[in-house]
Amino acid sequence: MLWVIRNVFRIVGNFYWKIFGGFFLSLLWYAVGTVLLFSVVGFPLSVECFRIGWLNYKPFGKSVALIFDRPIISLLWLITFGWVIGVISLVNAIFSCLTVVGLPLVGQWVKVCRLAFFPFCSVWK
Repeated sequence: MLWVIRNVFRIVGNFYWKIFGGFFLSLLWYAVGTVLLFSVVGFPLSVECFRIGWLNYKPFGKSVALIFDRPIISLLWLITFGWVIGVISLVNAIFSCLTVVGLPLVGQWVKVCRLAFFPFCSVWK
């Protein structure tokens, strides 16, 4: 019975997330992944961007843990694309705190903000 309730809340939460910004954030990750496809160095990173784009499409029910095992790639990411996506996620988290409608989404915005700053040092399931 408990797993049914969790699945219902996960489905409703993901639908609510898509309406209030998650869809556009996942499109941003897909766009960055597409840009990275056109370079030899960025090609392996683009696969990770598409995976993270899918996570940003449905974040409810998933957890993210940071493991710093690729510091050079993470630093390059932070300098180029990471700070832009991270700031967008952080601003959306702050705006969600200010509204009653956005309060259920604050935890998800913080989760994808951490993932935006360090996507190649993260493990999620």
